[in-house]
Amino acid sequence: MGKLVFDTVKPEVVGIDSLWIKNFLDRLESCHLPMHSFILMKDDKIVAESYYAPYKADTLHRMFSITKSFVSVAIGLLAEEGKLSLDDKIVSFFPEKLPEGELSPYLGELTIRNMLMMATCHCMTTYKAPEVTDWVGSFFTTPPSHVPGTTFSYDTSSTHTLCALVEKLTGMKLLDYLRVKFLDEIGFSKEAYVLEAPGGESLGGSGLMATPMDLLKFMYVITKEGKVGDKQLLWADYVREATACQIDTYGKSNTWEEMQGYGYQFWRTTHNGFCCYGMGGQYACYYPEQNLLFVTTADTQRRSGGTQLIFDAFYQEIYDKIGMPLQDSGIDLAAYLKSRSLAAVEGAHSSAILAQVNQVKYVLDKNEKGFIWMKLSVEESEGKLCYETSEGVFELAFGIGCNKVVSFPKYEYKAAVSAAFRDSNTFLIKADLVDECIGNVYIQLVFKDDCVTVLMRKFEETMFNEFDGFISGRKE
Repeated sequence: MGKLVFDTVKPEVVGIDSLWIKNFLDRLESCHLPMHSFILMKDDKIVAESYYAPYKADTLHRMFSITKSFVSVAIGLLAEEGKLSLDDKIVSFFPEKLPEGELSPYLGELTIRNMLMMATCHCMTTYKAPEVTDWVGSFFTTPPSHVPGTTFSYDTSSTHTLCALVEKLTGMKLLDYLRVKFLDEIGFSKEAYVLEAPGGESLGGSGLMATPMDLLKFMYVITKEGKVGDKQLLWADYVREATACQIDTYGKSNTWEEMQGYGYQFWRTTHNGFCCYGMGGQYACYYPEQNLLFVTTADTQRRSGGTQLIFDAFYQEIYDKIGMPLQDSGIDLAAYLKSRSLAAVEGAHSSAILAQVNQVKYVLDKNEKGFIWMKLSVEESEGKLCYETSEGVFELAFGIGCNKVVSFPKYEYKAAVSAAFRDSNTFLIKADLVDECIGNVYIQLVFKDDCVTVLMRKFEETMFNEFDGFISGRKE
C-alpha cells in the first residue's frame, strides 16, 4: 500500500465553493475563536489546509481526548488477536490494583465494553481526586457510584486504565504498538508521542502529541472501516461498532453535538457523522453521506460554547451548501489559507501614560499568589513584563500588536505573546500556549495615579494557577 499520500485539488473540483471555506474560517475568527489548523477532505481529496502561525504543518499539537480513539483502536486490535474479549471483566487484568477487603460488585461486573462506552461504575474521573499518584489504581480503589453498563458518564480514568491494559498485554507503549500494527504503514509522524502519567504509563485519556495530518490519516483509515488499498489494517467489525451509537448521551452532555450518542471512544454527531473529539476544539469528523472529513485544532477554552461554534459554522457555511451552484468569487484561497496566524491583542501601540509607567517598578500588596513586584518595559514594537515571585525573578517578553514566540518563564513552555493598550490606562498581555499544554494566560495592568491593579486570568487545565486573580500595588 505504501504511506498515505492524498491528492490536493481546488474545492470547486469536488463541488465546494472556495468562498464557503473562507466564510467558515472568517466566521470563527470574527467570534475570536483561536483556530490552530484546519484541513478539509472531500471524496478522498484534500481541498483546504491551513495552519495558524506560529503553528506549522509539522507542529506537534496536544490532541487531548482524541487520544481516547487511539486507545479504542488498540483495544479492537487486541480483541482481534484474541488477547482479550470486550466482555472480559477489567478486574481480572489488574489483581494487584484491587482494594483490600471485599470487592464492590459494581466494580466486579465492569467490562471492557462498558469502559469503551463510557458506561463505567464511576460518575467522574477518579485520578483527579486530591493527592492521587497512582492513576490506574485510583480507578479500582475509588468507591463506585452506580451499576456499570447503564448510563453514560464521561470518565477519562476509564480510558487511561484501558491504555494501561494495552501496554500490559503488549509490553509496548500505546503508540509503539499502534505503529507496528498500522500507523507506520500510513505514514504517521515519527516524531509523535504520548505524554506519560506519574506511574509511567501513557496518558491514554489525553496525552497524544501529533500533527493535524496525522489525525486526518488516522480518521481516513477509520472511514474505510480499516481497509486501505488492498490491506485490511483494522478489524472492520470493530470499527463499525466503535463508530456506531452504543449509548445515549442526551442526559449528560452540554452541547447539542454531544447529545447525539457515543460509540467506543468515538462520538456521534448530527448530520449522521462521527468524530474523534478533544478538549478545546481538537476534532477529526466524518460525514459519510457526503464523504466529507475535516480536522481542526484550536483553543476554545476561553470562548464559552466555542466547540459548538465550530460545528455550527461548518454546517452553515460549508456542509449545508453542498449541492448549491458554485460562484466565481475570484478568491485566491491558497493565499488566504497560507496567511492565517494566531490573533494578537488588538489595541493601541502606545499611550500618553506610557512615559509615566515605563520602566517603573510597582511593589505589590501582599498576596497569596506570591507576586512581589512588577515592572513594564515597552519599546517601539516589543517589550517585557519583569516580575518577582517567591520563586525568583522572571521576564515575559511580548510583541506590541503582534505575536512574539518565547519560552514562558518558569514553565519553559513555548508561547506566542502579544500586548497592546486597550485604553489610555489599560495594558493587556496575552500569552497563547502552543506546547504540550494548550491555553491562554492574560495579564492586564490598569494604571491610576501612582497605583497599578493587575488582573490575571489563566485558561489552562492544570497549571499556571498563580496567574488568576487581582493584585494592586504602588510605585516603589
